[in-house]
Amino acid sequence: MAENSFFKNFLSRFYSDLWQKKGESILGVDFGFSSLKIVQLRKEKERAVLETYGELSVSHYADIGVGQAAILSEDKKTEMLKDLFKESGAKAEKVVSSISLKNSFVITIELPKMADRDLAQAIPYEARRYIPVPITEVEMDWWVLPEEYNAEEKRPDEKLKKEMIRALLVVIHKDILTRQRSFFTNANLKSIAFEVEIFSMVRSSLGRELTPILLIDLGASSTKMAIVDYGIVRVAHSLDKGGQDISEVLSRSLNIDFSRAEKIKRETGLSDQPEHREIKEVISPILDYIFSEAASFSLNYRVKYGRSVSRVALTGGGALMKGIKDFSINKFGLEVSLADPFAKLEYPAFLEPALKEIGPNFATAIGLALRGLN
Repeated sequence: MAENSFFKNFLSRFYSDLWQKKGESILGVDFGFSSLKIVQLRKEKERAVLETYGELSVSHYADIGVGQAAILSEDKKTEMLKDLFKESGAKAEKVVSSISLKNSFVITIELPKMADRDLAQAIPYEARRYIPVPITEVEMDWWVLPEEYNAEEKRPDEKLKKEMIRALLVVIHKDILTRQRSFFTNANLKSIAFEVEIFSMVRSSLGRELTPILLIDLGASSTKMAIVDYGIVRVAHSLDKGGQDISEVLSRSLNIDFSRAEKIKRETGLSDQPEHREIKEVISPILDYIFSEAASFSLNYRVKYGRSVSRVALTGGGALMKGIKDFSINKFGLEVSLADPFAKLEYPAFLEPALKEIGPNFATAIGLALRGLN
């Protein structure tokens, strides 16, 4: 099944209004813990056209250093969104927004083969085994994986394997959806869709490759990772370590304030220059831990399904750190690329160098806007 079909049909229950006028602009809104990012697109001759984009740090609204994470009040979030609208010139009224992987539950479950009409009862019943809260408190959606996706799974009992199906299950607490709808209503915007961020990243950052790919999003407060196989998210995981941890360690080790440490992390990062040796030695242990977790995550997938990750794709603000690509290649021993989500959009050629440089940080926002156009 093509990737577009998957994203067109999956999570449909989280949508309230997918209809739009021809040429109407759609806004992707990615509210992270350290910054807000928006991307405004319109469709023109079946191509997504970039109209505007922008980013604001939460630092000014939470009285913290740039790069630090914070949970803002609804009033501060509204103020921040309005400010970014003004600065970017965004005019769209319809919004597709992200749901944090930490606030969702993504898992592949296994069930006996049955008629489609029976799945609506069987999957929620099976989901009770995995969800730590009452089913009545969550919204869920699922997608049954085609049989060929399971062909490589290692299972001693081949007969049993043929009698089972697998479904990708996504669960979000109703309170989160209610609060998010209310927030955009109060901001005079129409929320037409929600999507768990990892699916947005995949849409904007990857193609329709058939081999397994490890997608790593290096955020401020956490690192998200997913194995994408046959173009489909198969497993996802969130780790409570991110760029903020690196800046905090640099701040303490070098006896400088957080903002200065954040700047050094971005501009000097993992430089191999002799004068930067101390900085690299401070940063490396945290990245070693993150990438070791990612390697274990990949190994578990290979053991279970007999399919090895062919390459690694990096997204998020942490992917902008100098030297991160070469560091990743050395750790994984695989091809590593930085996401270039703007490549899926039409925009003036003179913007290409700037957009390519900041692309990994806008993967979620672009993926959300593309979802709205489709």
